[in-house]
Amino acid sequence: MTMYKRPPALVAAELGAYASLYGASVREMDRDVATTPGPDDLVDLTHGDTRAFLPPSSARVDFEAAVVENTEAYSPYRGSISVRRVLAPRVGSLLGRDVDPALDLILTPGTQGGLFTSLSALVTPGDVVAFPAKEYFMDERICAYLGATSHRIALSQSAHGIMSIDQGDLDEAARHGARGVVLSHPNNPTGGVYSRETAERLAAWVVANDMWAVVDQLYCRLIFDDNEFVHIGSLPGMAERTVTLLGPSKTESMSGYRVGAAVGPSDVIEAMEQVISLASLRTAGYGQHVLRHWMDNDETWLSERTKAHQEIRDFLVGSLQQVPGMNVSAPAGSSYVFPNASESPWALRHGANDDYALAVALKKNGVLVSPGYQFGVDGRGHFRINFSQDFDRLSLACTRIQEVLSNS
Repeated sequence: MTMYKRPPALVAAELGAYASLYGASVREMDRDVATTPGPDDLVDLTHGDTRAFLPPSSARVDFEAAVVENTEAYSPYRGSISVRRVLAPRVGSLLGRDVDPALDLILTPGTQGGLFTSLSALVTPGDVVAFPAKEYFMDERICAYLGATSHRIALSQSAHGIMSIDQGDLDEAARHGARGVVLSHPNNPTGGVYSRETAERLAAWVVANDMWAVVDQLYCRLIFDDNEFVHIGSLPGMAERTVTLLGPSKTESMSGYRVGAAVGPSDVIEAMEQVISLASLRTAGYGQHVLRHWMDNDETWLSERTKAHQEIRDFLVGSLQQVPGMNVSAPAGSSYVFPNASESPWALRHGANDDYALAVALKKNGVLVSPGYQFGVDGRGHFRINFSQDFDRLSLACTRIQEVLSNS
């Protein structure tokens, strides 16, 4: 018999309120999907395939050089100053603002580590934190763990992946006491990109209501169809109240190095440094050095990678549209598609909004997806695919998805 009792913070992060819709908490559903048996040739579409899209060769070279040099196994808590100095001008050029390497920039244990660290530095128990209706699955869980409650903001997305939020819905969030907003841009799970009008509306709302913002821009360099991408943290009044999360894990396929970066106000960066010192002391010392040539004159490489992903995106969207009743928007950026299967033959028989059961059924048929419930209540009936995959494997997965969803 164990005497262990789960702390209230961990219980809160399980998002037990979802049981009223699904009959189980988010954690319970996640565990059930994870333990559902699948075939030996299961195609995992929950994350990108780093064998299909390799990291830039400079990452391994820089990592091995750091190991050989062996001088920065112990860096400052906020990261190697030599790495921050070479990285800051590139980050500043990307964001369209000045970035002080000593004060405004911190290296984090992956962008996920940056998300947890920034929210730990900003969220107070009892706070209300606003999120778009469909948003990265860990945002709400981390805020619940930190003692905050969530308020979801209605989100619209065009067939071409351009997202908008109405002023009235922002004002409603403010009336509910929202102290800050967390969002991914491009959006995870939909791949949507905010229109300039909406980005400026969001920024003006944050400033007018004296809020903070955490903007996860992990995919901000993987933008399709020449869509405009607006860096929300660089809009008027936002630099002093926004933490922008960046990293090479996705576009550059460098997830295994577990390193990211965050730009924000110096006092928030200092607080994030304190959180990192408590949790891990620092981001892995040698791994930090893979950022030395990140975004360094790689325009040709980036163009080729974007073109390859756009071709896969078009194939995937076309394949999904062959399923009767399927509703899917082509993402404007990222490597995510978030189809709505609630009117498919399978859903009409088994439950229009039961994306939990659909994820189980797909796994049994050889495809692992991220079910819609993970991304908020508005994700019901949806599932997420990461299409940064080997084309033949993705094609096989599409065939299996069509088989499940087209059969009633």
